[in-house]
Amino acid sequence: MRMRTRTSPDRGTVGRASIPAALLILAVALWSWAPAHGERVPRGGTARRYDPAREPLRRLSFGSCNDQRKDQSIWGPIVEGKPDVWLWLGDNIYADRKVKSYPKEFRGATVAQMRAMYDQLSAVPGYRALLGGVGKVVATWDDHDYGLDDSGKELPYKRESQGLLLDFLGVPEDSELRRREGVYNSHTFGPEGKRVKLIVLDTRYHRDPIFSDGDMLGEEQWRWLGEELTSGDAQVTLIASSIQVLPNHHVTLCPICYIEDSPFRVETWAHFPREKRRLADLIRDRRAEGVILLSGDVHLGEVLRSPAGCLAPYPINEITSSGMTHSASASFPGIALEVLKRFSPNPFSLGMHLDVNYGTVDFDWDGPSPVVTLSVRDREGRAALQRRVSIADLKFPEEGAQVDPQGDCTEEAQLPWWHRCRFCIILFSGFVLAALVASWALAWVLAGLKRVAFASRGTERARKKRN
Repeated sequence: MRMRTRTSPDRGTVGRASIPAALLILAVALWSWAPAHGERVPRGGTARRYDPAREPLRRLSFGSCNDQRKDQSIWGPIVEGKPDVWLWLGDNIYADRKVKSYPKEFRGATVAQMRAMYDQLSAVPGYRALLGGVGKVVATWDDHDYGLDDSGKELPYKRESQGLLLDFLGVPEDSELRRREGVYNSHTFGPEGKRVKLIVLDTRYHRDPIFSDGDMLGEEQWRWLGEELTSGDAQVTLIASSIQVLPNHHVTLCPICYIEDSPFRVETWAHFPREKRRLADLIRDRRAEGVILLSGDVHLGEVLRSPAGCLAPYPINEITSSGMTHSASASFPGIALEVLKRFSPNPFSLGMHLDVNYGTVDFDWDGPSPVVTLSVRDREGRAALQRRVSIADLKFPEEGAQVDPQGDCTEEAQLPWWHRCRFCIILFSGFVLAALVASWALAWVLAGLKRVAFASRGTERARKKRN
C-alpha cells in the first residue's frame, strides 16, 4: 500500500520524505556541539553561582599557557572541581607563532586574528561549562596573549590587545579597567573574618627589556599596589603574577640562558632584582599579612617557600601552575627533565610537576585555625603537588619585634658557581659522555668490519694458492 502525504499551507509536507531531513538536521546539531580535540565534557560542574559578598571563598582555580589550538580536555576536571573563582594567569591564548628556533623568532598576529583566537577559546565546551557556574572569572596576560614572545612596553598595539582581553572577559565599556594603562586589577571575596583579597599584576604593559634591571610594573601600578596592600581587612592576600617571583632559573641555567635568543631563557622577577626587592620591601613596609604568590609561564607546576625572615617576617609561599595544554615534558627529553628536577639548585622549591597541570587554592575556614591548601593538579584533577598553610602563620610579629631567618635565605645568584651551574655541568657532561660512547662504539664497529674484511681477503688469497 502506498503511503500518501498531505500538505497544508501552514505545515508543508509531512511523511516519510521528511524523516531523512530531520535526521540530517539532528546529526549536524549534535556534531556542532561535539567536544573539540577530544575534550572531556564535564558532568555536573558548579551547581550554583558563588556570592562573593556573603559567602567565604572555598576554591580558587587557576591556570596559564593555554594554546587554543591544542587539546582542551583539562577543562573537565577543572569544572568538576567546582571552583568559586577562575583566574587566567597569562598566555591564555597564543597569538604569536614561532617562525625560527635559533635564533629564536616569533611573528605576532593581527588584531583581527587575535579576536578570532579569543572567540575560539570562548567556544570551547569545557570553558563554556565553567562560565555557566563559576562566580567570577579574573585574568591577567603574559607575553603570548599580550602579543609577542618576551615583549614588554615596546609592543606597538598593546592598547588594542588590552581591549581584546577585556572584551573576552565581558568587562563593561564604562569600566575603569578600560581607561587604565595595563590590565592589573583586584577583587575581594568573602565576609568579614573570612576575607580574601586577590591582587592581579600586569608584568607586561610597563616592562623594560629583559636583563636591563629596569622597571617591571610602572610607577602608577606600584602606587596602586601599595594602596591595595594597605586597604581592607583580608585574612589572605593572593598576589598573582604571570611570571615566577621566588625562583631564579636563569642563573641556574647559566651560561646558556644568557645567549641572545636562547630557547632556554626563563623569565622571572629575578631578571629585575631592584623590582623584586621593591616588592619584598613593600610587603614589609605596608605590613601586609597572609600574602601568598600565584604564578605561571614556565610550562611546569611548582610549589615554593621562602622561610620566615627572608623576604618577609613570615614565610612567603608561591604556587606555580603552567601548561594547561602543553608542558615541559613534551618539549624536552625525559632525561634532561629528570636532571633539571633533581639537580637544579632552587633553594626555595618544594617540588616540581613537569606535565600538563592547573592549580587550586582551597580555603578551610571551619576549624579553629583556618588553613589554605595549595595544589598543583594533573590532567585528571589529582593533586600532584600539595602544601597546607596555616593562616595564623602568615602574620607580622608585634611592632618593633625582630624576626631572625627561620631557614636558609640563600638565593640562586648567591650560590658558588659550581653549585649554581650544576644542572648545565651535568647536562653538558652527559652530552660529552654520550658523544664519547658513540665515538667508541663507532670505532669498535669500524674495527670489526675491518677485521672481517681482512679475514675475507686472507681466505680469498689462501683459496687462490690452493688452486
